Amino acid sequence: MPEKKRPDYKDIGAIFFQDGYRLARQYTSGGINRNAILQLMGVAYESIDGLIDSFRKRCEREGLPVDCRKGCSWCCRQAVLASNHEILAIQQYLKDQVPETLLEGIINRTRNKNAVTGGMSAMEFLHYMHSCPFLENGSCLIYQVRPMACRSYLSSSARSCRDQHDHPDDRTKMATLYDFPLRAGRGINEGIRSALMEKGLIPTEWLLETFMAAVFEDELILDSWLAGNTPFNIRTLTREENLYLREYQDNQGTSAQDPG
Repeated sequence: MPEKKRPDYKDIGAIFFQDGYRLARQYTSGGINRNAILQLMGVAYESIDGLIDSFRKRCEREGLPVDCRKGCSWCCRQAVLASNHEILAIQQYLKDQVPETLLEGIINRTRNKNAVTGGMSAMEFLHYMHSCPFLENGSCLIYQVRPMACRSYLSSSARSCRDQHDHPDDRTKMATLYDFPLRAGRGINEGIRSALMEKGLIPTEWLLETFMAAVFEDELILDSWLAGNTPFNIRTLTREENLYLREYQDNQGTSAQDPG
């Protein structure tokens, strides 16, 4: 019997790029507006959630461990990069679903974390461990609209996640993540960004707390972005930072054994 060929995850990333691109083109065909982006993100998130649910079931059938479960939040203490369209979905969710009693705490935690990470280099913030502003009592307050980076983060070992948290500067201690969900999520998001750029929107990806601090400062900032402006004051990464970020992302997902 011939040996089963393992999938090329780089090719899979390209496939999901096309999926994200097509979705964005479809949902913005009538023009760029808040409702179109919100519908797009709802479908994109539903798509990746369904994909990862199927992936988890396959892991179970093949006896591969998946340790991600409610109440485990080691991954919620590391850097999260998000894009403008994801921030728009979060802003709307906070407005529609999150009580005022919780919002004040979220705003304070966001501003406090941004005050620390805002001046960091990529080499620094990628290894800085501090709770996400939306984490409360071990639960995510925006779970339904959490960014793609959070949705596609699937670990085979909670212990490895804790080791990474406890030893953030040790590159040998990385969470053992499955590669397929990571590449699928990134591919979809990159496809969306590409399609939005063709529509005249400037896609930016940066730290979640930096984006949200700007939104809390000016609730109309995303409307300015939808109008084709670049209102977020995000600095340009140096060449060294870009290389480090790409290397760091590529090193994720190399330890866990994906289904063949």
